Amino acid sequence: MKLNGDKSGMEELKYIKENKLFYLKFILKEAQTNTDHRASFRGRNMGKFILEYNVQKDEFTILRDSSE
Repeated sequence: MKLNGDKSGMEELKYIKENKLFYLKFILKEAQTNTDHRASFRGRNMGKFILEYNVQKDEFTILRDSSE
């Protein structure tokens, strides 16, 4: 499993991993099982990110949500 994308989004996922491991597992599973293979989450500064799962490559990409 590979993870790439937005640097600040990766920092937020690292923080979630260290402090809320159950929530990180939920976000990853949500992205893998959702019909559009995406899950959104918020960072500590309330920035919104999208975790996108690529099925063929078995990798995750973090995108900054521009809808805000």
